[in-house]
Amino acid sequence: MARRRAKAKRPSQRKSAFNLVNAAQTYINTGIITQAAFRVNPIQFFTGQQTLTSTKQMTVGNTGYSYGQTTSTTGYQPLANGSMMTLPELLGFDTSSGDSVPFGGPSLMGVSPMDQIRSNIAMNGGLARVATQTVLVNVGFAVGKKLLSRQRRGINKVLKMGGLRKDVMV
Repeated sequence: MARRRAKAKRPSQRKSAFNLVNAAQTYINTGIITQAAFRVNPIQFFTGQQTLTSTKQMTVGNTGYSYGQTTSTTGYQPLANGSMMTLPELLGFDTSSGDSVPFGGPSLMGVSPMDQIRSNIAMNGGLARVATQTVLVNVGFAVGKKLLSRQRRGINKVLKMGGLRKDVMV
């Protein structure tokens, strides 16, 4: 007996909307990893801009007192000890002179990037802490999505009525 002709499969429709909850989860997971390995947040890691805070010191006799803080953000700021690393620094971009520098940039000063990453992870509690934080964030988001599914559906309905459902969803 001949095989029956199968109906043509319809291609599955893909959601093209930007999911805000998934974006928040991804940002938090990226933040855990960049904070542990590079000691900066994700925005600082990808842009290379770091905010450094210096404390004003005053000496009276032999005693030093701190009396305030000044914060300066000047963009690319490689640190002399290399504990805080950014992607432009790892790729060797030195924007202060406009020249490209060898892999690792001037802030690592002869220390390999992998050794510094290992050191940073050890200072932040090791891989067990990073893994625990990542698991807890993912479990928290999974539980939160289930518990708040009714509210999320309501928000998505409002977005649909406003004509934004094609672009963004919760």
